[in-house]
Amino acid sequence: MVFHDTSKYCYEWLDKQPSVKEESLTDWLLYNISNLSPKVYYKAFTRNEESTNGADWEWWILINSDFDTKAYRLLVQAKKLKPNSDNYPLVTYSNKNGMQIDLLIDEAKRRKALPLYAYYSCCKPNLSQQLMNVNYIPNDLLSWCGGCANGCLLTSAFELHSKVFSHSRRVIDEKELINSSFGLSILDVVFNKPMKPLNLLDKLARHYQYSVGNQESYTSGIVYKYRDLPQYVKTLIEKNTKEDFSWFENEFRYHLDPLSGVVVIDAREL
Repeated sequence: MVFHDTSKYCYEWLDKQPSVKEESLTDWLLYNISNLSPKVYYKAFTRNEESTNGADWEWWILINSDFDTKAYRLLVQAKKLKPNSDNYPLVTYSNKNGMQIDLLIDEAKRRKALPLYAYYSCCKPNLSQQLMNVNYIPNDLLSWCGGCANGCLLTSAFELHSKVFSHSRRVIDEKELINSSFGLSILDVVFNKPMKPLNLLDKLARHYQYSVGNQESYTSGIVYKYRDLPQYVKTLIEKNTKEDFSWFENEFRYHLDPLSGVVVIDAREL
């Protein structure tokens, strides 16, 4: 399975080479999922060292629903966690543009995307803690991946912000963060129709609506129809190529700055 295998390899890589750079893990992870599946499209861009929006990449998941397409928009920032150390400075990191978590959330609201952190770690979560903490992921999926080796785990930036800033300055260890996250491997559900991937994706959409204080139908917010997708997403899909077409970044720079890349997971049955 694409995400199970990729996340497991990240785990083994971190275990054998703890000094591996966050950027190396991200570049490999995104390349590998696109290499393993013909239905995953990835385009990397020139990296901005001082990001103005707190995000590494934009992630789209397309799936069939009622004879139409639903597309879910995510905005992701990667962090390599520090074992046996205080991770508070990591999750409250600031640059000249502001605190990264605030920039990520603000940009996600502007783009109508769910803001996520991708943690790189060898720390294994406690399933009972996950089931209690990660209420925007179906319990059956958390249990499905309860025994999986995940070197990449995801968490809501909304939830992280609340967890960090609802208390005074304190030590935040790796285990606390991991127990409030879910394995990348769970995303294999989008290619597994019997497991009802809409249960996962629509819960993520509802979480976005709840977090921004908008209780309207979850078919808005981070959910798009195919006709409403940005042109750069349609271009990645409709070109139907893995080639590195050099004009793409310049053509859509206004819409893509300052992202480091775009990933499209096309899980539709065409």
